Amino acid sequence: MRHTHYYRVKAQSNFELGYKLGKLFKAPSLDTYHAILKQITIHSSVLNYSQTFLKLTEDVFPHYIEELKGYAKGLDVDFASFWLVFLNEELDVYPEKCTTIMTNGGALVGHNEDFDDHFKKRITVLEKTIGDTSILELFYYTSLGGTSCSVNSNGYVQTINTLTHTDQRVGIPRNIIGRWLSETKSISEDFEKLKQIVRSMGYCHNFAHSQKGISFIESSAHSAHLQVANSPHAHTNHYITHLSTYEDKSGEPGNSEERCQLAKNGAKPEMTVEEMQKLLENVTSLASNKERQSETIARVVIDLRNKDWWCWLAREKSKGWIRYPIRFL
Repeated sequence: MRHTHYYRVKAQSNFELGYKLGKLFKAPSLDTYHAILKQITIHSSVLNYSQTFLKLTEDVFPHYIEELKGYAKGLDVDFASFWLVFLNEELDVYPEKCTTIMTNGGALVGHNEDFDDHFKKRITVLEKTIGDTSILELFYYTSLGGTSCSVNSNGYVQTINTLTHTDQRVGIPRNIIGRWLSETKSISEDFEKLKQIVRSMGYCHNFAHSQKGISFIESSAHSAHLQVANSPHAHTNHYITHLSTYEDKSGEPGNSEERCQLAKNGAKPEMTVEEMQKLLENVTSLASNKERQSETIARVVIDLRNKDWWCWLAREKSKGWIRYPIRFL
């Protein structure tokens, strides 16, 4: 059994991949595109501002801009407005509340994708291959991917936790960085590159590999820190390293620290898939501040030892957990 919203796409270039995704996801992507544009006042100052992000990104990651241009062409929309839609998360930060748990020495990963309920219609399971790199991930329409939970053909899992910080600036969007790191072959080498990139904002990027263990990068616009993590490891939506000095605490208080503690309390050095699935469900159900808590729109458990991807989608919750073999490992 598979989810209705499961897809496989192959391409030889980034532009071709974007074009195919634009065609494949045309109807829901246009819904997202028009919904976001309605929230944005499009005038010359906004468009000009968005172009400053574009120029910086083109200089470092031209192939990802080509992919977005392909996506826009697949949708039959102009690229300038499509870029504005893509950039919207940098300009209007969403209060995501995701939880990541990694254990079994890096061979077992659990992730709750918590977001506002209406976003459940914007997420799919996508297996994509571009050249010799394959990625299986949770994918949001009108995106490049790499912003939720993914596993690549180099054996690395990446999960994303949203962070809020005070040093935002014009730079390369963090969703571009997420896509780039979702293709990683070497965390340490990519971290050295990351430190040289002018970034607009930062995420926490958690990484797991069955042979190379667990690590994570916390970042803001100006700073980044790579740390090897013990197993089990848990991360939610607040800084746990010295980068906490950048934390933006001006928003509405959430339950990130509580969810992180629940995850740590429930995680064991060795866990089964079933135990991880249950722990993810418990972290959501036991956390307080429910009036401020986003809905869990997707859950993923990745078992690298058995090369399995287990997924639960809120938009198809009647199907429960579905197993997908990770074909490319």
